Amino acid sequence: MNIILLGPQGSGKGTQAELLVEKFGFNHFEAGKILRSIANSDNPNAVAVKQALDSGGLVPDELVRTIAWDFISKQDKSKGFIFDGYPRSVDQYEHLKDMLAKIGQKIDHVINLEIPESETIRRLSARRTYVSGKLVQRDDDKPEAIQRRLAIYRSQTHPVFERAVSEGVGIEIDGLRTIAVINQDILSRLRLQ
Repeated sequence: MNIILLGPQGSGKGTQAELLVEKFGFNHFEAGKILRSIANSDNPNAVAVKQALDSGGLVPDELVRTIAWDFISKQDKSKGFIFDGYPRSVDQYEHLKDMLAKIGQKIDHVINLEIPESETIRRLSARRTYVSGKLVQRDDDKPEAIQRRLAIYRSQTHPVFERAVSEGVGIEIDGLRTIAVINQDILSRLRLQ
């Protein structure tokens, strides 16, 4: 089974992905984590990735496709995939479908964790992460970047969910509930109890 988790930043995609991976052993393509790792490395694409992430923008499609294919091609395909934070545009969605078709698979479900923009802003403004032993706010969690990211989500990423709904694979989940209730709803809707 191959699942895409969508939703605005701070909706709980990563948390739900981790719960599904822990329970079922899916391969987890965590786009944000992979891209942040590249941005902080000596990878030739580090500067471009860092600039896009810090500004709240999207990393160029061609680069993300290359990273995604590299990940997909190295995994045990029988475990299925959870795509968390990818795809972020309809073009990326179509390319992901093509990549999966190359290995004889398809996208089975696209789950959209829906939360209001005010909740996204509240959650991200409060989010902190440890860097070199210090608690800091990521540049992409600052108010200006949050607004840019939300605008990109509305214009580029949410249409992925709309396409998935039109293809019969889209599932909308209320992301304002507790982690456990959301997870139970996802399991029920996927018939994975």
